[in-house]
Amino acid sequence: MKAFILLILSCSHAASGFVSVSAGGGATPPCRVRSVLRGGYDATIGADPNTPIQFFAFSGKTCPYAQRTHIALLELGIPFDMTEITSMPKPDWYLKINPQGKVPALRVPTADYAVIYESAICNEFLCDYATTTQQQSNNNMEHHHTLMPASDPFTRAKIRLLNLHCDNVFTKTQFTYLMNKDDGLDEGLCDEMENALQPFEDSIVQSKGPYLMGGEFTLADLHLFPFIQRLVVTLKEWKGYELPQDKFPNLLAWFIKCNERDSVKESSMTTEKIIEVYQRFVSVDYKFGGLNKNK
Repeated sequence: MKAFILLILSCSHAASGFVSVSAGGGATPPCRVRSVLRGGYDATIGADPNTPIQFFAFSGKTCPYAQRTHIALLELGIPFDMTEITSMPKPDWYLKINPQGKVPALRVPTADYAVIYESAICNEFLCDYATTTQQQSNNNMEHHHTLMPASDPFTRAKIRLLNLHCDNVFTKTQFTYLMNKDDGLDEGLCDEMENALQPFEDSIVQSKGPYLMGGEFTLADLHLFPFIQRLVVTLKEWKGYELPQDKFPNLLAWFIKCNERDSVKESSMTTEKIIEVYQRFVSVDYKFGGLNKNK
């Protein structure tokens, strides 16, 4: 139980970062040998150095932050290798690659094994990376899915502001309501959460949907989706709460629309798995990495 809680606690968005780690100075060179470092076998050993992206995530699709980056990779069609980090404390081989130890993270073998972490930064990097590689290859596909409009600074700013609101306001109200054990406070905490959700409903109305920014699925959608996915399951299970149709008709339609995407299907836990994972949190009154304001 302790190991599981520590694992999820490390899945956070507290800091930003970019680290360059050369293949000879911190990353294990490709070879078929077994690591003796803490954490067992180095899962990156033998990885194809020509793989454009190496993606590090916690096992079992449990982390909503990693799910954001998983969706971005799939949406952009970037080939990647996924390595699951399963042990706590973080294995030595991973800390050599990424001294911050944060998950999700990306490593780019063809760029001197540069390491990028924090989901929002990873996802913007992937958009830039996809655009650059498309330009270099003169790829004339019918649809270049960037997720982040390159030519509209106002739309880019709005996406970032929605994502900031998601991380700094909404997620805290969601977890606080879920973890509250005082029934007398539930109504007020629910109101706070619904107030925090209103900007997303308003964004769909203003953009005319079906997505947060209009007709295209963007970083704003994949940034919010993993938390709404967990909200829908956990609050119904432990609070008997469902998003009201009269308050959030567009957000509910957006949720259904997002669920239809192949990237979302591939990156998601099942409903049963979400309940199993969150049962461990609820039973120990967990802080959710500081997101739970009850603590």
